Amino acid sequence: MAILGHKIEWLFEQEIHTSEIIGSIRKFQFPYPAELATGYTEHLEIYDDITLIKSIHQFKNEDRPSEFTLGKYRVEFSSPTFVSHMMHCGRVAFFDNNTKARRKRTANVDMFGRFEFLDVEQTLFTEEDIFLSALFISETELFNLLGPEAAENLYKNLDLTEASNFNEVKIPQAISNKIANCTPDHLEGNMRSLFAQSVILQYLLEINIYISSSKKFLKSLEKDDFNVTALRSELLQITTDTPNLAELSKKYNVSPGKLNQAFIKKYGQSIFSFMWNQRLDQAFQALRETDIPMKILAHKIGYSHVNHFITAFKKKFGVTPGSIRGQH
Repeated sequence: MAILGHKIEWLFEQEIHTSEIIGSIRKFQFPYPAELATGYTEHLEIYDDITLIKSIHQFKNEDRPSEFTLGKYRVEFSSPTFVSHMMHCGRVAFFDNNTKARRKRTANVDMFGRFEFLDVEQTLFTEEDIFLSALFISETELFNLLGPEAAENLYKNLDLTEASNFNEVKIPQAISNKIANCTPDHLEGNMRSLFAQSVILQYLLEINIYISSSKKFLKSLEKDDFNVTALRSELLQITTDTPNLAELSKKYNVSPGKLNQAFIKKYGQSIFSFMWNQRLDQAFQALRETDIPMKILAHKIGYSHVNHFITAFKKKFGVTPGSIRGQH
């Protein structure tokens, strides 16, 4: 994979320049005003078909703008290329000039695509420092690394069966951070490139395994014969002690993890969170309509100490239980 063109237009109207070249690594300093931030990007050419880019931005001035557009990136590849973009910390946004779509980027959600050309604008959010990585692998090299079957399976898992815009996929940081740490400073030259290539291969394999497992798990949830809606109805009717997950899983004849995951998929929260939110809603109503002492009310809905109840109540509703009782 050869990068035929890599043009960058900077917000600061300065030309970026190579400040350091170490073997196959090119390091560029971002042209920040000294009082605003410091930052650099590293380009590691791993043979001809794999390029790894890391960018770090560290902000200084407390009066800095909350966000700003850093620059426009135009990249042209010599052949179709697999692209992975990872946020290790901080937040950025990309505006794709081809699709006119704007995507905000945070950790735990990686972006993947198949491209011959990129034309994007990058915006930085300055509430915290930023560290990101981008990986470019020619499709030829991707198939060589993984083999045809695994490479096709990776494209299928990432919904990249056709050349398209970026797709966002939730990936555990434990997997993405492998790329963040794949160029240790104590290695030089070919050793550094070989080590990076081995980590990149491991990263690709782990993504494939993780997404395949996740999809199989979700399909298994859809095939299960227990009724999540019935479970919710049962939970709403419980007025005595809250049943634990083991008791519920035994009743519905499914493992605790699968039962909880099915509930999260359907209702967006765990069984435990749902029950405590429901109990707090009941407490809110009781405070408005009854004179039950707060200590007894806290105990009835499962809190061992009234102070724990007050803290949870205020966190959910933004007011103390006493203020609701005062209105009553």
